[in-house]
Amino acid sequence: MRLRFLACLLISACGPTPVFTTPPAPDAGRGDAGLPDAGPTDAGLPIVSPANTWTWIPVDGSECGSGARAGIGLNRAGTDDELFLFLQGGGACWNTGTCVPSWQQFGPLCDYGNVCLVDNVGGTQPTATHVIERDPFPADGGGAFPAEIAQLKSSLALDRTRTDNPFRDANYVYVPYCTGDLHAGAAVRSYAYHYDAFAPPSTFQMHFSGAKNMDAYLARLQVTFPHLKRIWVVGVSGGAYGATLNFDRVARAFPDAEVHLLADSAPFVETPRFNEWVAAWNLQFPAGCAGCDAGFPSIATHLQATSAGRRIALLSYDEDKVISWFFYAPPGAANFLNPPTGTFQANLGALEGRYDQAANTRYFVVPGGEHVLFAGYGVVLGDGGVTAPLPSRDGGTNLRAWINAWATGDAGWPSTR
Repeated sequence: MRLRFLACLLISACGPTPVFTTPPAPDAGRGDAGLPDAGPTDAGLPIVSPANTWTWIPVDGSECGSGARAGIGLNRAGTDDELFLFLQGGGACWNTGTCVPSWQQFGPLCDYGNVCLVDNVGGTQPTATHVIERDPFPADGGGAFPAEIAQLKSSLALDRTRTDNPFRDANYVYVPYCTGDLHAGAAVRSYAYHYDAFAPPSTFQMHFSGAKNMDAYLARLQVTFPHLKRIWVVGVSGGAYGATLNFDRVARAFPDAEVHLLADSAPFVETPRFNEWVAAWNLQFPAGCAGCDAGFPSIATHLQATSAGRRIALLSYDEDKVISWFFYAPPGAANFLNPPTGTFQANLGALEGRYDQAANTRYFVVPGGEHVLFAGYGVVLGDGGVTAPLPSRDGGTNLRAWINAWATGDAGWPSTR
């Protein structure tokens, strides 16, 4: 049960787990995978889609880890002046063991060296979602899209019938996650692997294309919504790191709109893996950030200083086991199952201190080792009922009221832990 719980968390939003039942073919994506990219040929075309209906929009120039074309989901409102831009999460990967598990080189659960009998995240499955799937988001809107949208649209934040929902009149955009690079890479890496003891050695070409994808998506959104006045950039886990890393990119794409950020379970704390990730992904920093290569806290400080008038919100559990593992745990099954949450907690406290020093940054931190709080806004249940909002630690507010205050710029939007 505990293995299943942690595996679900490593996929961050607990979406479908990728199934690695056949060897991934080199650059195994759509039919043209491996050919020179044609570029964003649809970049100048506005998106045409029905209102109040989720529609999958393939986007030229975007690609998943396998090279398959990606895209976005769109649910249009009756007006075109507000946008709710949601970035999906799903772990991260940066080498053979985490992106493309190989015979006798598996993820942290099997400790990089034993023949692994655990067909799950941390064993024979990647620690990032959809990265080795041939075509996780096909052009017909099938694949992973229906299940992930069903999970997202159950949130009260996307319920247009609620008069107390500040996002009810916004156009909803869903950005999938299939690149393993926190939506912010710009690199192609080749990883050698053996699928099993009898398979010949193969090479998987991994496309860390998160930043490239965001450029392609924003190009389509610019021509589709040229008169936006307000954009809420929201992400969970890996998607929240991506929302933060792309916050400046969104603001530059829509210079006439006010842009605000809500990052769920993505604190920009210190990690000894930072340089390894930057190198693997060719991680793209916010524009003009000369010191961002010093570590995640420097990126947070840069965004604070350059985002006057833009509200930046962080949600987190104070002993998040998923981020504790990704950021601090050495290899080994014991560290996978019991990551160093104390190290995470100390670094989160230091980040809170930085947030306290700026007028545009606030946090909502609650006790616990769980991961991802966004469901605490409220979720529609199968019987039509709704869940209660997650209360703050001190009981002075709850997550729904706190997010609504962030969205509207209410003066009573305090940090709480």
